[in-house]
Amino acid sequence: MNDRNYEFEEEIYGEHRKKKVNLPPFFSSRSFILILVILAVAVYLLTSMFFIVGPDEEGLVLRFGKYIRSESPGVHIKMPSPIESVVIIKVTEVRRLEVGFRTVSYSNKTATYRYIPQEALMLTGDENIVSIELIVQYKVKNAYNYIFKVIKPDQLIKIATESALRQVIGNSVIDKVLTVGKYEVQENVKELLQRITDKYYMGIKVMGVQLQDVAPPKEVEAAFKDVAS
Repeated sequence: MNDRNYEFEEEIYGEHRKKKVNLPPFFSSRSFILILVILAVAVYLLTSMFFIVGPDEEGLVLRFGKYIRSESPGVHIKMPSPIESVVIIKVTEVRRLEVGFRTVSYSNKTATYRYIPQEALMLTGDENIVSIELIVQYKVKNAYNYIFKVIKPDQLIKIATESALRQVIGNSVIDKVLTVGKYEVQENVKELLQRITDKYYMGIKVMGVQLQDVAPPKEVEAAFKDVAS
């Protein structure tokens, strides 16, 4: 009797072991791939919808490339890319422009400069040639104008600076430029440059103009010193 029961149990467990174990549909390969795709799309939407504007920045939101609105510092939401995109620009950073020279290298102790004669040499009102090196400091006051109203704004600001400087120097005599009139030249260039950039909607505020070096051309510098003596 015990042997028959044992054989019967063996038949039951044997048949059970022969049965194929089917996994739930959730674990099928197609479902798994679909879940991964859904998760990837969800992550993409979340990361492309939220953006952060820093404390010194302004965000310009574009819809299909067209400007829609500006956003102040903080966390913001937009429609996912490529429907909407954002251009972030620093608006409190003071930018620097060099005319007549370029800074090649700079360290805590020394700096190396390169002279640009085609920018530095200009004619005064009394028909003398003077060499001027100048620095302009400015920042963005209208991010929309700076980005969308002009092409290559930094290059245009440099051209406008040269134009303003040559106009001011052209209305001055060389003795005044070389001596007591430097501050007046700086202020006149700053005022004229601001008017030019406003006229062409460049979106900048001129913070300061500094004359770095004002001198006769090197070829006639010795003669000027003799006259001054």
